[in-house]
Amino acid sequence: MQSRERPLHFGVQLQAQRTSWAEYAAAVQAVEKLGYGSVWTFDHLLPFSGADDGPCFETLTTLSALALLTERVRIGALVNGVLYRGPATLAKAAAQVDEISGGRLDFSLGAAWAEREFKAYGFDFPPLAERNARLDEALEIVKLLWTEPRASFHGRYYRVEDAPCEPKPVQNPHPPITIGGMGLASVRIAAKHANRFNMIGSPEKCADRKEKLQQFCAEIGRDPAEIELSVHPTVAVARSHAEAEALAARIAAKNTVDLEADRASWVIGDPAEVAGCLSRYLDLGISHFVFAVGHPFDMAALRLLREEVLVGLG
Repeated sequence: MQSRERPLHFGVQLQAQRTSWAEYAAAVQAVEKLGYGSVWTFDHLLPFSGADDGPCFETLTTLSALALLTERVRIGALVNGVLYRGPATLAKAAAQVDEISGGRLDFSLGAAWAEREFKAYGFDFPPLAERNARLDEALEIVKLLWTEPRASFHGRYYRVEDAPCEPKPVQNPHPPITIGGMGLASVRIAAKHANRFNMIGSPEKCADRKEKLQQFCAEIGRDPAEIELSVHPTVAVARSHAEAEALAARIAAKNTVDLEADRASWVIGDPAEVAGCLSRYLDLGISHFVFAVGHPFDMAALRLLREEVLVGLG
């Protein structure tokens, strides 16, 4: 295992779909009580898989509520999609959430991918190359608005003119920026803008993207050690492997996910098996983990993960 330069961080993403607000809020507070370091939502307008008519919570209002439901944990969304809001609107909202939470926001942005949401609500969904170009410009604007008294930026897709952003975020110089996505363009943008790069997939896939991140950092003269590495697996842990597989199957069925097709992004097993899998990520230098948990939110499984797996990892 590589020597660690960063402390380990373990957070939980409670997927904000196919649940009630009362159940979701209770789960958020339970995650904090279990001792996790952060709690996250996602950024979708519709459930990201299966039928599109189930509950799905709007992201920025949910983040504001998370700020008031919790006292200690950091909060965030993995990841905000650049197409859902203009960058100035997003910067203003994120700064406000950071103030409401007392400086506990982890900001994130990605190129967005859930095309059916854009079709349903009448939003444009341009090709990936344009979405990535918009992501790059949006990050420039967000950082300017957060750090300058007034911001001006004239890009191909976005512009602001002598624009203030008050209040500023509590965190100085700004909330940490997570870039998510496994495409090479996302990795290149992370090399330019990110404080943290979040990955999804097997340790082998993450190792490849880590190598690409280092290459892109070298091209622009940035030290890759400035960028924390994060991974976002869906987790199902139980006392036995069979029970863990059954839990994963229930979660996948409730959220209409093809477990077998997506197994590389899951961590499934008993405590020893899960610890072994997570150790493979640790060996890559990944220090930040956000475990995706779909409804039904199983707090017994999260307690088992916390008390019998994560404590042994450091």
